[in-house]
Amino acid sequence: LVRNPKVFLMDEPLSNLDAKLRVVMRAELKRLQKELGITTIYVTHDQAEAMTMADRIALLNEGKIVQTGTPSVLYHKPVNLFVAGFIGSPPMNFFSVSLKCSENQGYVLDAGDFEINLPTELAKIITESTSATDLILGIRPEDIIVSKEPIENSFVAEVYVVEPLGSETIVNLKVGEYVFKSKVLGEFKAAPGDRVYVRFKISKIHVFEKSSKKAII
Repeated sequence: LVRNPKVFLMDEPLSNLDAKLRVVMRAELKRLQKELGITTIYVTHDQAEAMTMADRIALLNEGKIVQTGTPSVLYHKPVNLFVAGFIGSPPMNFFSVSLKCSENQGYVLDAGDFEINLPTELAKIITESTSATDLILGIRPEDIIVSKEPIENSFVAEVYVVEPLGSETIVNLKVGEYVFKSKVLGEFKAAPGDRVYVRFKISKIHVFEKSSKKAII
């Protein structure tokens, strides 16, 4: 600060602080950087630090940059399976699915224990982007609707574990071999073993090629 440098280089400066102090200091560092207007390159393994502090993120995997962009772009438009699974807490849920076409339902993503009906426009994007039928479906916990009453385009799941966090609750759900997380309002009440109805927000799904791990949607 005394030398007024053109660039700050910071290598995990908050890693040795306790959790509460890290939250305070990341806000203070962000405020200080905006006040000084000095470009800062900040290295961290903590995706929460990257998301809350950065104007732009360069995400590395095995020493190579796999995606750059704003935190919002990396969160909402990951380029591959690694980025999708790294950014977000709890992380994105993934399901191995097959793309199938039926006369009655059109295109569906078949996970074995449940199916997701695809709108025509999404099915068109997938079929025009790849010839593969073995795909990976991704959905973030906050984009999963959980109800105790039947809802349209839903499937039945079993409550596996409930993690109350006050304002929100993480509900771990089990369908067949899959255990996945949903994020619901804190007042949602459920107990392990309960049967609930689950629907994915279709506009929020992500689809990846199983072979290349690249994003299609």
